[in-house]
Order: sequence, then C-alpha cells, then structure tokens
Amino acid sequence: MISSSVAVNHIPEKKIEYRYDTTGRWFKGSLHLHTVSSDSHLTFDELVAKYAAKKYDFISVTDHWCLPRPSGSRDAAALMVINGVEIDGFDNLGSYYHVLAIGAKPEASVLTGNFTKSLRDFYAQGAVLIWAHPHWTGNSLREGMRHKFHGLEVYNHSSECENGSGYALSYWDGMLLHNPDFLGFATDDSHFIPGQPSWNGGWIMVNAAACTQQEILQNIRRGNFYSSQGPDFSSIKYGRNTVKITTSPVTYIRLIGPRRTGQHLNALDKEPLRQAEFELPPDWHSARIEIEDAAGKKAWSNPLWQNYSRMSRQVAAGTGATLPPGRHSILPFQG
Repeated sequence: MISSSVAVNHIPEKKIEYRYDTTGRWFKGSLHLHTVSSDSHLTFDELVAKYAAKKYDFISVTDHWCLPRPSGSRDAAALMVINGVEIDGFDNLGSYYHVLAIGAKPEASVLTGNFTKSLRDFYAQGAVLIWAHPHWTGNSLREGMRHKFHGLEVYNHSSECENGSGYALSYWDGMLLHNPDFLGFATDDSHFIPGQPSWNGGWIMVNAAACTQQEILQNIRRGNFYSSQGPDFSSIKYGRNTVKITTSPVTYIRLIGPRRTGQHLNALDKEPLRQAEFELPPDWHSARIEIEDAAGKKAWSNPLWQNYSRMSRQVAAGTGATLPPGRHSILPFQG
C-alpha cells in the first residue's frame, strides 16, 4: 500500500468554505432513469427491482415530461424514490437541451411543454437542474452558461454505450471557470433496450446522516457527493490549506485545477494507491479530484470548496482568492 503527498508551494492560510463533510454514511443513487411511461422497456416495479438488486439506496425516475405523484408501489418501493423528470426543448434563442429536474414537485402547471417556462418553474421550486448529456445533444459551452443549471452530467453511461459521447469533462471544466460551484453527476440514462447493457455504469455516492428525501436532496444540493463508474472515495477531509482523501485501490489520483494546472500521483508498477494529500494553491478558484482504477474506471469529486462566487466578491475583506473579472457570473435565463 502506498501513501503519498504532493506539495505545491507553501501558502498562507485563507478563509474558505469547504464543501465536503464525509462524517455521515455513503448512499448509492442513480438519478437518470426511464420507464415505460416514456421511452424505456421496463415498468416502474421492474426498474426498482433491477437497481435494488445492485444495492442502490435511492433512485430518481426521470421520464420525459412525465412527473407522476408518488402512490401505490412507488411508496412501497425496495429503495427510496425521489421525484424527477427530464424535459427537453428549444430555448428562446433556438438552442436545444435535455435537462433533469431532481426533487421536482408534481404540479401540472410546470409540465406545459414550454421548455423555458418549465425550466424557470422547476428552478423556482428548488429542484436540482442537471444539464443532461451535452456532448450527445451537441450543445456548446456558451449554451450551458445561458441557464441556471446547478450541474451537468460529466458521464452519461447510455450515451457512451450508444456512440461514445457520454463524457462531458471539458464542458465541466469550462463551466467551472465561470461558476466555481458547478456540480458534476454520473448517470445511467437507462432505457433497457434489448441488446444494450447501458445501466449500472454511472452513479453518485451521497454522504448523509440518513437515507431520507430531505437528507439526500440537501446533500445533493450542497454537492456533498461524488460521481463514479466504479472506484470509491472513503473520505474527503481538510487541513490547513490541504485536502486528504482515502479511496478504494486506484492507479491514479489527480488534483485538477483551472485550465492546465494540476498535480497527480500514480501507482504504475507499484502497489495501488489508497490515500493522498494535496496542498491547495491559493490562486485556484476551483479544484476537483479524479481517481482511476486499474480497469480505467473513474470517480470524480465535486469542486472542493463552495460558494466561491460569493467569496470572490469579498476579496477586499481578505476572505477569498481573486477570480478574474466576469469569470464567476452566470447569465440569467433568456427570454
């Protein structure tokens, strides 16, 4: 077993707001799933049985423009079911999107078929808005900046299986230059089409006190989760300007900063890595961690600190590092 540290430069202590609190339990969840209510081949009960058998703790069924009220078998499911929906359409500038609304409330007024109105309404409800498979859809980074998304799918398993367009890491890093709080999600987008094994390939692990709707949604909104194709983060802890992680056995651990900045450890021709500690440069406005196992499967943390956009406006008070002008603003809804 190898334990290593990577030092950048000695840096003074700065007052920042760390994102992760991993003192709770880890709960496994899938947030992009479909049933026969839209375009999948499984019923709700069949879908639940599949994911329960793989030891998932919660799911969100996100059928297209379909948000049923929880009742009957949904209440008695073998795992927790969070309300969700996938909407798609053109905004007022003619750009086409798919968006997940997690934790959406089943109100008929928000499902009118008007994409921009529904997006606004779900945002007002407090739903978590996830920009779905931007590579597969053919979106540009600029289009992602146009709306108040909370995060995006950094990995969509169905899109990757279908035509190799499942990754959106470059989109994520681009969004982080403009919104350092932007979250990353790994999903299945499962449809259970015969002959396409596109499920159980991307999920999130939420750290929470309990697996309840309130706890899970609260920690998703906070970003107190990581996304994975297989590897695990066991803990993410902070010291004085440092972050220390423990993981399942992995070959690479990467600290990823803005643009070309970063550090990494590897276990090539060595025993697998299980922990690492990095110093966090004071001039980075965002930092995230990626781990990769011997099979090439990866897991991704969210940005390691939160509310940086607010902190960057408090530089005069000495409470945050400077972010270049304009880099922390998100454009309002268009139209």
